Amino acid sequence: MSERRVLTLYPYLLHDSCWVFDDVRTGLKEEAFVLGMTEMISRVVEAKGIPDATKGFALTFADEPFGGYDAELQWLREDPCSGNWYAGTIAGKRMEGWLCPALLLYFEQAPRRIFVRCDPLPAGLNPIWNPRPGEQARRFVEAPPPR
Repeated sequence: MSERRVLTLYPYLLHDSCWVFDDVRTGLKEEAFVLGMTEMISRVVEAKGIPDATKGFALTFADEPFGGYDAELQWLREDPCSGNWYAGTIAGKRMEGWLCPALLLYFEQAPRRIFVRCDPLPAGLNPIWNPRPGEQARRFVEAPPPR
């Protein structure tokens, strides 16, 4: 049995339309939640009334249940191109979304279940990483351009 890992990212809204996150540990910058995941995140954030969530909030996730989780996503299928599809009941509505291969930076393989909790951004934490000269930033999925 593997060691239980509870991880936290700090998404923010980019272009007023897509949730993205930066993660110095993995070198990800503006990694986008697309194909249903932005809608899932927005639904939880709105249902919980997280203040100023567009400027950032805490997204905690794990492959095992943990205290106070807001949603459980079940693995549906691997995408023929890449990534994995998940579904769950989000604030009372059944929804599906795709997670890109960046998921495998956090888990050895795509988990069969992912538990998620959204909370306000901790005081004083800046969710935006500004790489210094020489620091490499990358992304698997780019956010859609502004509408």
